Amino acid sequence: MIKQSIVLFTLAIVVAIVVPNYWTQAWTWNHLPELAQVKQLKQIQQQGLALKGWQTLNQRSIKIGGHSWSAQAMRSTFPTEAIMPEAEAALATPQTTTLLLLRPQTWIRDLPQVDWMDINGLQQWKTDSARSIEFRVTGSNGQSIPVKARFLRGWTKERTYAVMQWYAWSTGGSPSPTNWFWANQITQWKTEQPLAWIAVSVMQPIAPLGNIETVRLPLETLAQQIQTALTETALQPSP
Repeated sequence: MIKQSIVLFTLAIVVAIVVPNYWTQAWTWNHLPELAQVKQLKQIQQQGLALKGWQTLNQRSIKIGGHSWSAQAMRSTFPTEAIMPEAEAALATPQTTTLLLLRPQTWIRDLPQVDWMDINGLQQWKTDSARSIEFRVTGSNGQSIPVKARFLRGWTKERTYAVMQWYAWSTGGSPSPTNWFWANQITQWKTEQPLAWIAVSVMQPIAPLGNIETVRLPLETLAQQIQTALTETALQPSP
């Protein structure tokens, strides 16, 4: 009975989205609007993201799984809030710097797909300890924006990382492409504008096979800062 109710509810959503578009001859899949934020999204891809309290040590565009990503190595300029202890962070080695990977949507048919698998293939690491993290940020108009991210450990023989990943959009975030799909359909139904997204992967080196919980809180704080910065800049919907 519960399963039937879920199926009926899902079908009701689909009908609510599709039928109005059908009668107005404005099918989302046939008449795709342009991304209003394409200039800002490409700028993120080429230049990375400026974050208050973080110094960018190196930034460049790289290819992962056939897509262009911004790869940004950075460290905190506030030692008391740094993820790594000040003495270690001051060395600015690959073992102590935080790596931020960003893949913005740069054209309308570019959809979130297997980005986390692409990163796994690039890193050639094993993953474990995966779980979900939920947090909220405040949007520019004061609304509360819910975000869910995947939090896991990635490790090789040489290094171990605490990793946080999600797709960011202006009204939320999730590691699942399906969640973005439904949010995008609802947004297009209401505004006739697509919901731009950016894939985010934050990698923090930790002790070999260390416990990722030791950096969860500061990494979550950084994730909130990233979501807020993206929401206020590249993901800002057009007026």
